[in-house]
Amino acid sequence: LETGEIFAWFQPQTRAENGDVTGFEALARWDHPERGLISPASFLPDIEKSGLSQRLAEVILKQSLMALNAWDAAGFVVETVSVNFSSEELRNPRLPDYVRWELDRHGLETDRLVVEVLESVAAESSEDIISRNLNSLSRIGCRIDLDDFGTGFTSFVNIRRFDVSRIKIDRSLVSQVDTDSHQGRMLSSLLAFSNKLGIDALAEGVETEGEIAKLRELGCQDIQGFAISRPLPLGETLLWLEDNGRLASEAPS
Repeated sequence: LETGEIFAWFQPQTRAENGDVTGFEALARWDHPERGLISPASFLPDIEKSGLSQRLAEVILKQSLMALNAWDAAGFVVETVSVNFSSEELRNPRLPDYVRWELDRHGLETDRLVVEVLESVAAESSEDIISRNLNSLSRIGCRIDLDDFGTGFTSFVNIRRFDVSRIKIDRSLVSQVDTDSHQGRMLSSLLAFSNKLGIDALAEGVETEGEIAKLRELGCQDIQGFAISRPLPLGETLLWLEDNGRLASEAPS
């Protein structure tokens, strides 16, 4: 963390309807000097055990906001960057002030940061510091995504209480949605649920053009996955945006 070996990579998120880029999700990667690129599953548990989750969050948040600055400077339209926050980070009473300070320091509007919270964390949270922090982040303008939706239990009350702006449907419910009718019915129900509540939905782990077509047919707003792009280091996102993004000068007035 201190030598810069762990840093943020970014996976694009796009509109299912037309392919427009809406944002990127920041994902931690470790570029080890001897072992090369190490997957998050191999080091994140040790980060948590060592009590370094907050430090990791600080590093990824700063790099994510720097990425927004870089995309803006290059003239690309990228609405948001999504950053994952663990329950430990969300229990930090200074989190809202720290996030606001970092956004101000980078000259960014608060609605350009998406705070990702696991559905399991939201389901387990009562009227405690996590609830207060999420409400504070929402009040200052940050967006709240409920991650891995469909794998746990989240009540209507929690979705309303945390002012969730988008659910991220877990890839286990997205895989083969174009060929599995049972999967299609479950996903259609989740999308109807989000639509009734006035909440956007993003499908994670989209891997085929067939899945994209089916998600578009079902009315899913946003998609993310290997069918769009694998996670990329910041420099490669600029090259990817040259081929797939939209310049600010092209945006409708």
